[in-house]
Amino acid sequence: MKQSFLIILPFLLALTLFTAQAQGIQAAGDKMPVVRKTAAASTPTTYTGRQIMVGSGGGVTGFSTTYYLLDNGKLFGRRSRDTVFTFIGQQTAANTKGAFSVAEEKCKIKTAKFNNPGNIYKFIRWRKGKTGNKVAWGAVDKTVPANYPKFYDSFMAMIPPTSRLE
Repeated sequence: MKQSFLIILPFLLALTLFTAQAQGIQAAGDKMPVVRKTAAASTPTTYTGRQIMVGSGGGVTGFSTTYYLLDNGKLFGRRSRDTVFTFIGQQTAANTKGAFSVAEEKCKIKTAKFNNPGNIYKFIRWRKGKTGNKVAWGAVDKTVPANYPKFYDSFMAMIPPTSRLE
């Protein structure tokens, strides 16, 4: 008797749980919950405002990792082998404003002309809608303007090490 009860017990628990869930829906007024559609969250692909993209790549695999800061403060990341963006977090208004200010005013990212990636490279890109510009460096024999590595390092410092994509 004791053994047959132990065999039946999991089925009784599953039935009880199923019944309790079904009753919970009925207790809410005999209606199924309504799913409300909300506007799709902005991702770097669909966003039309300003964006700063900072990343690195190359080497044996050729993969790259890019972090996207939107001018609304949302921060995303994506590896070249990924099909979706990873939401990393919301930056403060001060951090966001500061990053765009340095990129646009000190680095002159909108108009700068420097494209010298090496086997392993880093880059900073600016985009607004369909307009954009990219600065890439890493070639051993080329000297990158000083503001770009500094900006790269300060941008990466905004991303906690535990939130970085590997």
